[in-house]
Amino acid sequence: MNLLELPREIRDHIYGTLLAPNANRYTADDGSTVYNYSHKNLLSVNRQVYHEARRIFLELNTFVKITTPFPESKHQVAEDGVPIVAADLSAAKFTQHRLSVLIAFPLTGMRTREDTFVIHIDDLHKFCDSWFYSAADYPELNENLTLKLTLRDPLSATPLDDTPAEKNVLKSLQERLLYPFGRVKNLMRVNVTGIPEPQESVVAEMKRLMAIPLGSPVQRLRDATAHKDAGNTALMANQPLEALEHYRKAWESLFIIVKGRTRRVYGERYFEHVLTEPPFENQHGSMVRTVLRIRLVANTLLAYLKLEDWDTVIHVGMRTISIMRRGEENLEPEEEAFGQQWLAGPEMGEKAVEGRSTISSEGSSGT
Repeated sequence: MNLLELPREIRDHIYGTLLAPNANRYTADDGSTVYNYSHKNLLSVNRQVYHEARRIFLELNTFVKITTPFPESKHQVAEDGVPIVAADLSAAKFTQHRLSVLIAFPLTGMRTREDTFVIHIDDLHKFCDSWFYSAADYPELNENLTLKLTLRDPLSATPLDDTPAEKNVLKSLQERLLYPFGRVKNLMRVNVTGIPEPQESVVAEMKRLMAIPLGSPVQRLRDATAHKDAGNTALMANQPLEALEHYRKAWESLFIIVKGRTRRVYGERYFEHVLTEPPFENQHGSMVRTVLRIRLVANTLLAYLKLEDWDTVIHVGMRTISIMRRGEENLEPEEEAFGQQWLAGPEMGEKAVEGRSTISSEGSSGT
């Protein structure tokens, strides 16, 4: 019995099993994800299988096609953990997307080589997070950019498809496609259009989220301090996991993303101001941020000590020691924040001694 001799319901089940997102992506231990639609040749069997399988494929997989004025955008977002489904010529020819995203410089008069790539809807929030943190590195960038979002329906009636889809994008899907852009702030202009027409309530909520301010350097430093203090309180109550969650939020307030043993630092320029509001009057924002970072590292080490996660203690501790040693030498500009006389050095020293003693005692008890 060949495929077409099976009942349609069984064929649809086969298509769904082979073409589902989870069956075609691999996530490594470090959180990086790769897509490989190895069964896409199913769409080349014949016309009938193509139309049947394509419908199931697009019902299970929603794609977003993104065009930016920056030639190397796909590499930048990939470094930020956004998996790319298609790029370059393959992306330019791609027509199976539900949302078209066009980012442009309308007033510069410059012609730049555009970069086009395709991502899965499950990763759209990662793309918008990448944009959010990149804007923290270049605070003046977004005010020169426009954003055009165009909804579309790649499913259409065909002679071999007796259940053509109505040209409609459900509200729940529109929310998944548009709400992530609420992370993007201070754009020159935002236009949302498409066929079918986007729902006004969804667009209004997206723009409401966009209007929530990024927060001044003082406000973000206040938030980081509050989360750090909350983490310290949890740590004193012997709640190290709760403490680590507070510390994670403190890092995010400083535009630093910590996931397990990896971290990405953004927003150095955002804090390069002399602060004029309490409790940081007349202090340089970068210096306040540096001290907070060092204290967060010290307290994070103590939390992992309480969890007896020795591997992570060693990893974080050795990384910190390496940076501190290099602090005595000539640092690159982006590392200079760690070389300002190590104002929190005594605190780090106490944690290092405590950690070294604890690990040593563990090693002794095991012999």
